[in-house]
Order: sequence, then structure tokens, then C-alpha cells
Amino acid sequence: MWVASTPPTSVSSACWSTTWGEDISTPRQDPWPDIGCDGLPVRASACMRLLQAKRHVLLLVVSGTLQLDDGREVNKEDLLWIPAGMEKGTVTGRCLAETCVFELQVSSPFGPAKISLIKKPAFPWQSFDDPAGRPTQPVQVLMEGNLSILRTRFVPEYTAGDHWHDFDTWYFITDGDMRFGHEGVYKTGQVRQVTGGYSYGPEEPGGDGVEFVLVSVGGPVMLHWADVEPAPKGQLQ
Repeated sequence: MWVASTPPTSVSSACWSTTWGEDISTPRQDPWPDIGCDGLPVRASACMRLLQAKRHVLLLVVSGTLQLDDGREVNKEDLLWIPAGMEKGTVTGRCLAETCVFELQVSSPFGPAKISLIKKPAFPWQSFDDPAGRPTQPVQVLMEGNLSILRTRFVPEYTAGDHWHDFDTWYFITDGDMRFGHEGVYKTGQVRQVTGGYSYGPEEPGGDGVEFVLVSVGGPVMLHWADVEPAPKGQLQ
């Protein structure tokens, strides 16, 4: 299932089942079955497209494991950055058991020029500094630059008021759920996108809190409170 977005990025939630050790780069003659990831019907043939895209690709493993040809494993909640133009043999891998991923396709010139495996345990949790001095929640800084990636988690008691970001931003909900103002509740396995310059909120985590990966396409994740700095494009409708 492809989730609509505006260029230069697009996202899909791709799930597939495979037998142990099946090469995900090998074409199949029979059609892939429709299966589900957190209740979302998707087509498993998306597995084929992941490593053949001409754009840069960011993969976030939701469940299961991918194994790369060099032996490294991409486990649950790890990310894999694949620049455009890489040779297919460099990035082919195998699905181990049932695997679900998020795929974000990004056009040039964003992101690093080399393949990057981003392992969740490798990054320390740290405070997110707010220029306004308001309380925030801890983050893992996974990537910096014109493609910036954070992982953060909100405790149930925390609420982020109306705010905005400079660049187009993607939320990948990996655990728990959160309400985004009038937009409603986003749950584990769902994706939210917001265009830079529009304010929205409040962000209210569910009873068990929420953890998510935040991807900023264009520059760093900057937090602007709408009551301090009005959003240049106004309130998200």
C-alpha cells in the first residue's frame, strides 16, 4: 500500500512473508500474496522494489530481520540507508522469518553517499535541547545533515503543544500510539507526514506512551513553538 506524499519523497509500508533464507533479490514467477502488517493490507512484491529503486532508500524494520550479503543483520527498529545508484549485489539481502519494513524513497541530493546501517543499540539517549527552555523528551540522534533522523519516546504524561518544523517531516510510529490534534490517533505500524512550515498539535501519547522515528527531509529537526514563533504557513487544517 503506497501512502500519498508530495515529491521529492514517497513512502510505503511493505510487509512480506518468506521462507527462511529466500533471496529477496530473486524474481518470482507466481504473484506474491497479499498479507498484512498491523492490519494494513499490502502486497509482498514490494520486497522486490526495495532494492531496485533509483532514488535513495531508507528502510526501517518494523518486525523480523533482514540479512545483508556481508553477513550483517538489520533487526527490528534498525534502519538501513541505501544511496541511489548502488550496485544491486551490494545491497541484496535475505528475509529471515516474517519481516515488515517501512520504506522511504528520497531524491537527490539528500542523505549520505554511502550505505549506512543504523543499529538502535549503538546510539545513546540524550536530552533534546529546546531553545525556549520548555520540557522535552529524550532522543537518539541517528543521522544529521540535510537528511536528519531522530528516535524519540514520550511518556504518557508528556504533551507537546502546538508547534512546527522547518522541513517536511515523517513520523514512523514503532511502539504505542499518539494523538496529533484534530488528525486523530496514529498507532504502531502507521506513518504520518507533515509539510514544513505548518503548525499542528498537541501531540498526546497514549496510556503506554509512544516511541517513533522522526525523519526530516531537507535539514535538521528544529522545534518551533507556535505561540512563540507563528508558523509561516499557518495552522495545519
